[in-house]
Amino acid sequence: MTLTRDLDSTTAALDPLGADAVMRALPQANIAADTTWLRTRAEHLSRHAASIRDAAPARAALRDLGMITASLARHTGHPVPPPAVQAAMLRLGAAADEVPRETVYSYATRNPRGPRRRSFTDTPGEHVFIDEVTAASHALDDAIRHCSGLPAAADRNTADALAAVVHERLRDFAARLLTVKRTLTPHYFTGLLRPYYPPLEIDGRTYYAPGGAQMPLLVLDVVILSQAATGELAAWYEQYVTDNVLYLPPHHRALVDAGRRTPGLARLAHRRPHLRPAAALLIDDLLRFRLPHRQLARANMAVRADGSLGSGGYTTSALDHLLDVTDSARALLSPGSPL
Repeated sequence: MTLTRDLDSTTAALDPLGADAVMRALPQANIAADTTWLRTRAEHLSRHAASIRDAAPARAALRDLGMITASLARHTGHPVPPPAVQAAMLRLGAAADEVPRETVYSYATRNPRGPRRRSFTDTPGEHVFIDEVTAASHALDDAIRHCSGLPAAADRNTADALAAVVHERLRDFAARLLTVKRTLTPHYFTGLLRPYYPPLEIDGRTYYAPGGAQMPLLVLDVVILSQAATGELAAWYEQYVTDNVLYLPPHHRALVDAGRRTPGLARLAHRRPHLRPAAALLIDDLLRFRLPHRQLARANMAVRADGSLGSGGYTTSALDHLLDVTDSARALLSPGSPL
């Protein structure tokens, strides 16, 4: 199975636009709200994008050009990039086989460590944020690798062994996000970082900024929860997956697309009792993450203006619905529950 860690470490090492010096200067330009500098550098880097054809350099270029463009949008309040920048982002997105802007993968797992680190503010809190989201994503990547084998597990011992690894990786994932919660106060995140995650309008379409809905957890969700909900909740979940799967890299999109066509682990476990302990363990892990995540999101929304959206374009009601979907999956594990 393709591992994000390997692909993204290759991308992190690349500087196809020759942007290292520009990206080191980005936090100072943001402090000064220097829109002239931001626009000029974005347009200059866009000219270097014309010769990029391969996926890894295109993803590295989108990382850098996307962060500068997001900074420009943050300070101007204008979501449409300059024409030359927009054209470059479209070309890079096509070469990368991804959306034409930076994603949570760009900001975290494809972000270099050390002096080449890309950041909006160069503050300690932002570096903790990047480091912990990167580590959380790596834990999820390994969880996906093991969880993908669960539906085919022929006996309880095999299923339980796979689930135990996924459980440990999910605990690591949750611990990383707990560090973020303890380090970044709602006022710090909402006041300083959140403005650098604006939606961008590219070629007439809105693309949302890096956010939690774009993390590899979406892949695990589909593997475990696919076809667990019914009625309006199922329709909502299908639309949620559709809205967010496009922000994933191709290998994760392929796993989601395959998972949506088949029953998830919870529904399979309804008919295959040997899978129920494994499914119950992982569903409980999802619930243990989602409840404090909703609490954190509500705390952040409480210091924002009424009607504000998260970086992924959602209100906290989306987290309510995700909890309902997860509860639906848990209910399927009862032997007497209807299919």
